[in-house]
Amino acid sequence: MSHDDRYSRKGFFGEFFSLLKKTVVNRVDIKLAKTLEAPLRPPGALEEIEFLTACTRCNACAEACPHHAIQTLPVQAGLAANTPYIEPKTQACLLCADYPCIAACEDGALLPLNGRPPAMGKAVINKDACRTYDDKICTLCYDACPFPERAIEIGADFHPYILEGCVGCGQCEQRCPTMPVGVAAVSPTHHRAAKMEDEMYFGVFDKKDETP
Repeated sequence: MSHDDRYSRKGFFGEFFSLLKKTVVNRVDIKLAKTLEAPLRPPGALEEIEFLTACTRCNACAEACPHHAIQTLPVQAGLAANTPYIEPKTQACLLCADYPCIAACEDGALLPLNGRPPAMGKAVINKDACRTYDDKICTLCYDACPFPERAIEIGADFHPYILEGCVGCGQCEQRCPTMPVGVAAVSPTHHRAAKMEDEMYFGVFDKKDETP
């Protein structure tokens, strides 16, 4: 075997095991996200694990929300019990100018935005439920969005598309008339897990037990 052949084989196996390691790590992240369930948190929330550690379950953010968008999870939620979350279909976050929920948080679970967008999560289109994929014209999600053309657009095919400017407030979900909804706001943890799952095409693991 030539010197070049040995290094080619070494490079191949190095890349193979690097990809395998990345796949395993991603698989752990997906499992963790599903275990945590990772609901949509209020503006300024820390990453999910940090949030669960920092939040003292004081309910101050929920009490400060003028639109009653912030609820608390029931005791059945396990580690996340009594932590604040937002259920957009019931009441989406209206992105208050002064974010009273963040101001009310004294334990550092919700951090000041300092002019940055809240980054609560991302909206995701459910093609099986969205009216536009059933040959109907509907722009309700676009009409409800506080950042049209930055967070959502209607394509030339009349379907809605989520853009990078989406902050995950859920106003599109609240306005969606279908059930199940044709668009849903999901947390960053949930969104990352779903994206990783979609990108894992290598075939090392069977995906049949990983339903988004």
